[in-house]
Amino acid sequence: MHNIICFETEWLYNSHKGNQFKLETKLLLDCLSNFYNCNIVHRHILSRENLQYYMDYFTNDKRKFNKYDIIYFSSHGWNHALSFEGENGDIDLAELANLNKEFFFNKIVHFSSCRTLANENLALKFKEQTGAKLVTGYRSSVDTMRSAIADMAYFNELMHIKNIGIILNKSSKFRRTYSSLLEELKFTAV
Repeated sequence: MHNIICFETEWLYNSHKGNQFKLETKLLLDCLSNFYNCNIVHRHILSRENLQYYMDYFTNDKRKFNKYDIIYFSSHGWNHALSFEGENGDIDLAELANLNKEFFFNKIVHFSSCRTLANENLALKFKEQTGAKLVTGYRSSVDTMRSAIADMAYFNELMHIKNIGIILNKSSKFRRTYSSLLEELKFTAV
């Protein structure tokens, strides 16, 4: 069974201004937790300092958090970067890796954000720097609801397979079943 640590930023800036604070990834994760009886840790991240704090906390308490093998970032993004609301600047993949390489070691890391994996070479470099088992996300700007559906389908698939390398296979059942959605979002896995 896979367990998930999710870091979600605030959603102040989006196209649906009337519901800007109702975009809560935790609701999706609760569905997975209830169905698969997996463990979920969800934390709102407002700044690099928040992220650094939690990454260090989870790394330092390995006995408790080592069973969490999926790291899920739900945030705004930019070319090879994550964006924090209200903070000047983004954090790119290289900076993220340098915050705490040990945190990502042997984990599945999923970026549910616009264009964070736009550059596949930088995604591969992040994977190599951190020792992550698998790095996935989107190469294009993504619609919030469509990416949430793709994320749920992806996590559902991960719960069923023992060999995560199958996600890399472009002709896998997962890729065939959700091909049009994954192509629209430019889902990538390295």
